[in-house]
Amino acid sequence: MTNIGPLRTAVVIGSTRPTRLGRGVAEWVATDPNPDLDLVIVDLAEMNLPLLDEPQPPAWGNYSHESTRAWSAVVASFDAFVLVTPEYNHSTSAVLKNALDHLYSEWSDKAAAFVGYGIDGGTRGVEHLRAICSELSMAGVGPQVSLSLGLDFRDGRCSPREDQVAARGRMVAALARWGGALRSLRSTPERVGDETRPTLECPELRPRAAAAMNQLIAGLQAGLDNADADLFDASFAADVIWGSPYGATLNGIDALLTVHRSLMATGAAPASRFRIVQLRAAAPGVAVAHVQRQALGEAGEGFSEMALYVLVERNGRWWLAAGQNTPITNPPSR
Repeated sequence: MTNIGPLRTAVVIGSTRPTRLGRGVAEWVATDPNPDLDLVIVDLAEMNLPLLDEPQPPAWGNYSHESTRAWSAVVASFDAFVLVTPEYNHSTSAVLKNALDHLYSEWSDKAAAFVGYGIDGGTRGVEHLRAICSELSMAGVGPQVSLSLGLDFRDGRCSPREDQVAARGRMVAALARWGGALRSLRSTPERVGDETRPTLECPELRPRAAAAMNQLIAGLQAGLDNADADLFDASFAADVIWGSPYGATLNGIDALLTVHRSLMATGAAPASRFRIVQLRAAAPGVAVAHVQRQALGEAGEGFSEMALYVLVERNGRWWLAAGQNTPITNPPSR
Protein backbone atom coordinates (compact mmCIF):
# COMPACT_ATOMS: atom_id res chain seq x y z
CA MET A 1 0.00 0.00 0.00
CA THR A 2 1.32 3.42 -0.86
CA ASN A 3 1.45 6.31 1.58
CA ILE A 4 0.56 9.02 -0.92
CA GLY A 5 -2.74 10.46 -2.04
CA PRO A 6 -6.04 10.72 -0.17
CA LEU A 7 -7.27 7.90 2.03
CA ARG A 8 -9.77 5.69 0.25
CA THR A 9 -12.68 5.89 2.68
CA ALA A 10 -15.91 3.88 2.62
CA VAL A 11 -19.09 5.59 3.77
CA VAL A 12 -21.08 2.49 4.73
CA ILE A 13 -24.88 2.70 4.68
CA GLY A 14 -25.93 0.64 7.71
CA SER A 15 -29.59 0.15 6.84
CA THR A 16 -31.36 -1.87 4.15
CA ARG A 17 -34.97 -0.90 4.90
CA PRO A 18 -36.93 0.20 1.80
CA THR A 19 -37.87 3.47 3.54
CA ARG A 20 -34.43 4.07 5.04
CA LEU A 21 -32.95 7.50 5.57
CA GLY A 22 -29.40 6.17 5.52
CA ARG A 23 -28.81 6.73 1.81
CA GLY A 24 -29.43 10.46 2.13
CA VAL A 25 -27.24 10.65 5.23
CA ALA A 26 -24.37 8.84 3.47
CA GLU A 27 -24.65 11.11 0.43
CA TRP A 28 -24.47 14.14 2.72
CA VAL A 29 -21.39 12.73 4.48
CA ALA A 30 -19.71 12.05 1.13
CA THR A 31 -20.00 15.72 0.12
CA ASP A 32 -17.51 16.83 2.79
CA PRO A 33 -14.69 18.67 0.99
CA ASN A 34 -11.76 17.31 3.05
CA PRO A 35 -8.95 16.79 0.47
CA ASP A 36 -7.31 14.00 2.48
CA LEU A 37 -10.23 11.62 2.04
CA ASP A 38 -11.62 9.97 -1.08
CA LEU A 39 -15.16 9.28 0.17
CA VAL A 40 -16.92 6.37 -1.57
CA ILE A 41 -20.43 5.20 -0.68
CA VAL A 42 -20.76 1.47 0.09
CA ASP A 43 -24.38 0.29 0.24
CA LEU A 44 -24.96 -2.89 2.25
CA ALA A 45 -28.23 -3.34 0.36
CA GLU A 46 -26.11 -4.04 -2.74
CA MET A 47 -23.73 -6.47 -1.00
CA ASN A 48 -26.37 -9.21 -0.53
CA LEU A 49 -24.61 -10.65 2.52
CA PRO A 50 -26.54 -13.51 4.16
CA LEU A 51 -26.60 -13.89 7.92
CA LEU A 52 -23.12 -15.10 8.83
CA ASP A 53 -22.91 -18.72 7.69
CA GLU A 54 -19.19 -19.30 7.24
CA PRO A 55 -18.14 -22.68 8.70
CA GLN A 56 -14.86 -21.28 10.03
CA PRO A 57 -14.21 -18.22 12.22
CA PRO A 58 -13.64 -15.01 10.22
CA ALA A 59 -10.32 -14.50 12.02
CA TRP A 60 -8.96 -17.49 10.06
CA GLY A 61 -9.62 -15.74 6.73
CA ASN A 62 -10.59 -19.07 5.12
CA TYR A 63 -13.85 -18.05 3.46
CA SER A 64 -16.09 -20.67 1.84
CA HIS A 65 -18.76 -18.45 0.28
CA GLU A 66 -18.38 -16.16 -2.71
CA SER A 67 -20.46 -13.47 -1.00
CA THR A 68 -17.94 -13.35 1.84
CA ARG A 69 -14.96 -13.27 -0.52
CA ALA A 70 -16.54 -10.40 -2.46
CA TRP A 71 -17.20 -8.46 0.74
CA SER A 72 -13.63 -9.16 1.89
CA ALA A 73 -12.27 -7.65 -1.33
CA VAL A 74 -14.40 -4.54 -0.90
CA VAL A 75 -13.39 -3.92 2.72
CA ALA A 76 -9.72 -4.69 2.11
CA SER A 77 -9.59 -2.02 -0.60
CA PHE A 78 -10.34 0.82 1.85
CA ASP A 79 -8.08 2.67 4.28
CA ALA A 80 -10.80 4.03 6.56
CA PHE A 81 -14.54 3.93 7.17
CA VAL A 82 -17.47 6.15 8.08
CA LEU A 83 -20.19 3.91 9.52
CA VAL A 84 -23.67 5.41 9.08
CA THR A 85 -26.08 3.76 11.49
CA PRO A 86 -29.70 4.13 12.52
CA GLU A 87 -30.62 3.35 16.12
CA TYR A 88 -32.79 0.28 16.50
CA ASN A 89 -33.83 -0.63 20.05
CA HIS A 90 -30.92 1.23 21.65
CA SER A 91 -28.35 -0.37 19.33
CA THR A 92 -27.02 -0.45 15.79
CA SER A 93 -28.70 -2.29 12.93
CA ALA A 94 -28.48 -6.05 12.49
CA VAL A 95 -27.28 -5.68 8.88
CA LEU A 96 -24.32 -3.50 9.89
CA LYS A 97 -23.37 -5.79 12.78
CA ASN A 98 -23.56 -8.76 10.40
CA ALA A 99 -21.33 -7.02 7.85
CA LEU A 100 -18.72 -6.30 10.52
CA ASP A 101 -18.91 -9.86 11.89
CA HIS A 102 -18.30 -11.42 8.48
CA LEU A 103 -14.62 -10.35 8.41
CA TYR A 104 -11.73 -9.78 10.78
CA SER A 105 -8.25 -8.91 9.51
CA GLU A 106 -9.66 -6.72 6.72
CA TRP A 107 -10.79 -4.23 9.39
CA SER A 108 -7.60 -4.27 11.44
CA ASP A 109 -5.43 -1.18 11.90
CA LYS A 110 -7.90 1.09 10.12
CA ALA A 111 -9.72 4.15 11.39
CA ALA A 112 -13.49 4.43 11.74
CA ALA A 113 -15.81 7.40 12.21
CA PHE A 114 -19.47 7.25 13.17
CA VAL A 115 -22.64 8.98 12.04
CA GLY A 116 -25.82 8.11 13.91
CA TYR A 117 -29.39 9.13 13.21
CA GLY A 118 -32.60 8.61 15.13
CA ILE A 119 -35.00 10.23 17.58
CA ASP A 120 -32.08 10.83 19.96
CA GLY A 121 -29.41 11.16 17.25
CA GLY A 122 -28.49 7.48 17.09
CA THR A 123 -26.01 7.90 19.94
CA ARG A 124 -26.66 4.53 21.57
CA GLY A 125 -26.25 2.73 18.26
CA VAL A 126 -22.90 4.48 17.81
CA GLU A 127 -21.75 3.49 21.30
CA HIS A 128 -22.34 -0.19 20.49
CA LEU A 129 -20.46 0.25 17.22
CA ARG A 130 -17.47 1.70 19.04
CA ALA A 131 -17.15 -1.45 21.18
CA ILE A 132 -17.47 -3.72 18.14
CA CYS A 133 -14.87 -1.79 16.16
CA SER A 134 -12.48 -1.80 19.10
CA GLU A 135 -12.63 -5.60 19.18
CA LEU A 136 -11.84 -5.63 15.44
CA SER A 137 -8.66 -3.59 16.12
CA MET A 138 -10.10 -0.47 14.52
CA ALA A 139 -9.40 3.02 15.84
CA GLY A 140 -12.69 4.82 16.44
CA VAL A 141 -12.24 8.59 16.26
CA GLY A 142 -13.84 10.74 18.95
CA PRO A 143 -15.80 13.36 17.01
CA GLN A 144 -19.08 11.99 15.65
CA VAL A 145 -22.26 13.23 14.03
CA SER A 146 -25.64 12.68 15.69
CA LEU A 147 -28.59 13.57 13.47
CA SER A 148 -32.00 14.12 15.02
CA LEU A 149 -35.04 12.87 13.12
CA GLY A 150 -36.98 15.92 14.31
CA LEU A 151 -34.35 18.57 13.59
CA ASP A 152 -32.04 17.37 10.81
CA PHE A 153 -34.55 15.94 8.31
CA ARG A 154 -37.20 17.70 6.28
CA ASP A 155 -39.90 15.83 4.36
CA GLY A 156 -37.86 12.65 4.64
CA ARG A 157 -34.68 14.26 3.30
CA CYS A 158 -31.40 14.75 5.16
CA SER A 159 -31.05 18.49 5.86
CA PRO A 160 -28.61 18.90 8.77
CA ARG A 161 -28.30 22.02 10.86
CA GLU A 162 -25.17 24.16 10.71
CA ASP A 163 -23.78 22.70 13.92
CA GLN A 164 -24.03 19.22 12.37
CA VAL A 165 -22.14 20.39 9.30
CA ALA A 166 -19.41 21.65 11.63
CA ALA A 167 -19.46 18.30 13.49
CA ARG A 168 -19.02 16.50 10.18
CA GLY A 169 -15.94 18.61 9.44
CA ARG A 170 -14.39 17.79 12.82
CA MET A 171 -15.17 14.12 12.36
CA VAL A 172 -13.60 13.73 8.92
CA ALA A 173 -10.56 15.79 9.96
CA ALA A 174 -9.96 13.38 12.84
CA LEU A 175 -10.54 10.42 10.53
CA ALA A 176 -7.95 11.77 8.10
CA ARG A 177 -5.36 12.15 10.90
CA TRP A 178 -5.91 8.71 12.38
CA GLY A 179 -6.32 7.03 9.00
CA GLY A 180 -3.07 8.50 7.74
CA ALA A 181 -1.17 7.33 10.80
CA LEU A 182 -2.60 3.81 10.58
CA ARG A 183 -1.90 3.57 6.86
CA SER A 184 1.78 4.05 7.69
CA LEU A 185 1.49 1.32 10.33
CA ARG A 186 0.03 -1.17 7.86
CA SER A 187 2.80 -0.38 5.37
CA THR A 188 5.62 -0.88 7.89
CA PRO A 189 7.70 -4.00 7.11
CA GLU A 190 7.54 -6.71 9.75
CA ARG A 191 10.73 -7.46 11.62
CA VAL A 192 11.65 -11.15 11.54
CA GLY A 193 14.96 -12.10 13.20
CA ASP A 194 17.75 -10.09 11.62
CA GLU A 195 15.84 -9.51 8.39
CA THR A 196 13.29 -6.93 7.40
CA ARG A 197 10.53 -8.60 5.42
CA PRO A 198 8.03 -6.51 3.47
CA THR A 199 4.31 -7.13 3.48
CA LEU A 200 3.47 -7.70 -0.18
CA GLU A 201 -0.31 -7.53 0.04
CA CYS A 202 -1.71 -4.33 -1.54
CA PRO A 203 -5.33 -3.96 -0.34
CA GLU A 204 -6.15 -1.30 -2.92
CA LEU A 205 -5.28 -3.80 -5.68
CA ARG A 206 -7.23 -6.68 -4.16
CA PRO A 207 -10.61 -6.15 -5.91
CA ARG A 208 -9.05 -6.47 -9.39
CA ALA A 209 -6.90 -9.41 -8.32
CA ALA A 210 -9.91 -11.18 -6.81
CA ALA A 211 -11.99 -10.59 -9.95
CA ALA A 212 -9.20 -11.99 -12.12
CA MET A 213 -8.76 -15.07 -9.94
CA ASN A 214 -12.51 -15.69 -9.88
CA GLN A 215 -12.56 -15.50 -13.68
CA LEU A 216 -9.78 -18.07 -13.86
CA ILE A 217 -11.64 -20.37 -11.48
CA ALA A 218 -14.83 -20.02 -13.53
CA GLY A 219 -12.92 -21.10 -16.64
CA LEU A 220 -11.38 -24.09 -14.87
CA GLN A 221 -14.80 -25.10 -13.55
CA ALA A 222 -16.45 -24.79 -16.97
CA GLY A 223 -13.66 -26.75 -18.64
CA LEU A 224 -13.88 -29.55 -16.09
CA ASP A 225 -17.69 -29.69 -16.16
CA ASN A 226 -17.68 -29.94 -19.97
CA ALA A 227 -14.59 -32.17 -20.27
CA ASP A 228 -13.07 -29.46 -22.48
CA ALA A 229 -9.31 -29.05 -22.04
CA ASP A 230 -9.16 -26.03 -24.35
CA LEU A 231 -11.74 -24.26 -22.20
CA PHE A 232 -9.94 -25.37 -19.03
CA ASP A 233 -6.64 -23.92 -20.29
CA ALA A 234 -8.11 -20.81 -21.94
CA SER A 235 -6.42 -18.39 -19.51
CA PHE A 236 -3.02 -20.12 -19.44
CA ALA A 237 -0.08 -18.11 -20.78
CA ALA A 238 1.93 -19.50 -23.69
CA ASP A 239 4.94 -20.06 -21.41
CA VAL A 240 2.99 -21.27 -18.38
CA ILE A 241 4.87 -23.38 -15.84
CA TRP A 242 2.77 -26.22 -14.42
CA GLY A 243 3.82 -28.52 -11.59
CA SER A 244 1.91 -31.79 -11.40
CA PRO A 245 1.08 -33.45 -8.05
CA TYR A 246 3.46 -36.26 -9.00
CA GLY A 247 6.62 -34.19 -9.30
CA ALA A 248 6.63 -33.51 -13.04
CA THR A 249 6.96 -30.00 -14.46
CA LEU A 250 5.37 -29.04 -17.76
CA ASN A 251 6.65 -26.00 -19.63
CA GLY A 252 4.39 -24.17 -22.06
CA ILE A 253 0.79 -24.47 -23.15
CA ASP A 254 1.39 -27.05 -25.89
CA ALA A 255 2.71 -29.66 -23.47
CA LEU A 256 0.02 -28.87 -20.93
CA LEU A 257 -2.85 -29.03 -23.42
CA THR A 258 -1.68 -32.44 -24.61
CA VAL A 259 -1.85 -33.81 -21.07
CA HIS A 260 -5.15 -32.14 -20.21
CA ARG A 261 -6.84 -33.29 -23.42
CA SER A 262 -5.82 -36.85 -22.63
CA LEU A 263 -7.12 -36.59 -19.05
CA MET A 264 -10.40 -35.08 -20.20
CA ALA A 265 -10.89 -37.72 -22.90
CA THR A 266 -10.40 -40.57 -20.46
CA GLY A 267 -12.51 -39.00 -17.70
CA ALA A 268 -9.60 -39.22 -15.27
CA ALA A 269 -10.61 -36.08 -13.40
CA PRO A 270 -13.71 -36.57 -11.20
CA ALA A 271 -16.50 -34.03 -10.96
CA SER A 272 -15.16 -31.36 -8.64
CA ARG A 273 -15.67 -27.87 -7.32
CA PHE A 274 -13.00 -25.17 -7.09
CA ARG A 275 -12.81 -22.51 -4.38
CA ILE A 276 -10.31 -19.80 -3.50
CA VAL A 277 -8.87 -20.37 -0.04
CA GLN A 278 -6.40 -17.47 0.17
CA LEU A 279 -5.61 -14.58 -2.17
CA ARG A 280 -2.80 -12.05 -2.32
CA ALA A 281 -2.62 -8.95 -4.52
CA ALA A 282 1.17 -8.85 -4.47
CA ALA A 283 1.79 -6.02 -6.95
CA PRO A 284 0.03 -4.20 -9.80
CA GLY A 285 -0.92 -6.87 -12.30
CA VAL A 286 0.09 -9.81 -10.07
CA ALA A 287 -2.27 -12.09 -8.14
CA VAL A 288 -1.37 -15.20 -6.13
CA ALA A 289 -3.90 -17.65 -4.69
CA HIS A 290 -4.29 -20.98 -3.01
CA VAL A 291 -7.21 -22.80 -4.66
CA GLN A 292 -8.79 -26.04 -3.48
CA ARG A 293 -10.38 -28.61 -5.77
CA GLN A 294 -12.73 -30.97 -3.96
CA ALA A 295 -14.28 -33.94 -5.77
CA LEU A 296 -18.03 -34.46 -5.49
CA GLY A 297 -20.06 -37.52 -4.57
CA GLU A 298 -18.40 -40.83 -3.83
CA ALA A 299 -15.28 -39.74 -5.70
CA GLY A 300 -14.89 -36.93 -3.20
CA GLU A 301 -14.20 -39.22 -0.27
CA GLY A 302 -10.57 -38.70 0.60
CA PHE A 303 -9.86 -36.65 -2.52
CA SER A 304 -8.76 -33.08 -2.22
CA GLU A 305 -6.12 -31.07 -4.01
CA MET A 306 -4.56 -27.66 -3.41
CA ALA A 307 -3.14 -25.53 -6.20
CA LEU A 308 -0.95 -22.45 -6.02
CA TYR A 309 -1.76 -20.15 -8.94
CA VAL A 310 0.08 -17.03 -10.10
CA LEU A 311 -1.76 -14.65 -12.43
CA VAL A 312 -0.11 -11.84 -14.39
CA GLU A 313 -1.88 -9.07 -16.30
CA ARG A 314 -0.85 -8.26 -19.85
CA ASN A 315 -2.60 -5.62 -22.00
CA GLY A 316 -5.73 -5.66 -19.87
CA ARG A 317 -6.09 -9.44 -19.65
CA TRP A 318 -4.97 -11.78 -16.87
CA TRP A 319 -3.00 -14.95 -17.63
CA LEU A 320 -1.91 -17.90 -15.55
CA ALA A 321 1.88 -17.74 -15.37
CA ALA A 322 2.43 -20.68 -13.04
CA GLY A 323 0.52 -23.37 -11.18
CA GLN A 324 1.42 -26.15 -8.77
CA ASN A 325 -0.97 -28.93 -7.74
CA THR A 326 -0.49 -30.78 -4.46
CA PRO A 327 -2.73 -33.58 -3.12
CA ILE A 328 -4.00 -33.06 0.41
CA THR A 329 -3.14 -35.99 2.64
CA ASN A 330 -3.10 -36.55 6.36
CA PRO A 331 0.10 -35.32 8.04
CA PRO A 332 2.58 -37.99 9.08
CA SER A 333 2.16 -39.29 12.60
CA ARG A 334 4.79 -38.30 15.11
